[in-house]
Amino acid sequence: MITDNAAIRRLLNLASFRYSNEAELQAGVAEVLTASGFGFDPISDREVILSPTDRIDFLIGTVGVEVKIGGSPAEIFRQLMRYAESPRIESLIVVTNKVRIARGLPGSVLQKPLDVISLAEAAL
Repeated sequence: MITDNAAIRRLLNLASFRYSNEAELQAGVAEVLTASGFGFDPISDREVILSPTDRIDFLIGTVGVEVKIGGSPAEIFRQLMRYAESPRIESLIVVTNKVRIARGLPGSVLQKPLDVISLAEAAL
């Protein structure tokens, strides 16, 4: 099973997504992950429950992937901090179409690597 942020990030950076809302972008990410054989099971690995109040969009091995097209960087960071507290998460990837989100997040959360894929900047 792939647990390497760099490999997952490369795959998602190369993909082209058509979406008008977060659910459609999540479906596109699921399709790319499934088609690429990245150890992703769209039924058991979608919306993985990490705690009674927290669900991450995808879990690939120990890499958590969260899709975000709304919210402030501070709100998203608080959410990522809760995810990073889970022993199931060793690293995180955020996929976003908002430059302010991409540029507003640090490179790690609770000493766990955080990669941000900025679809807006990739389109430039």
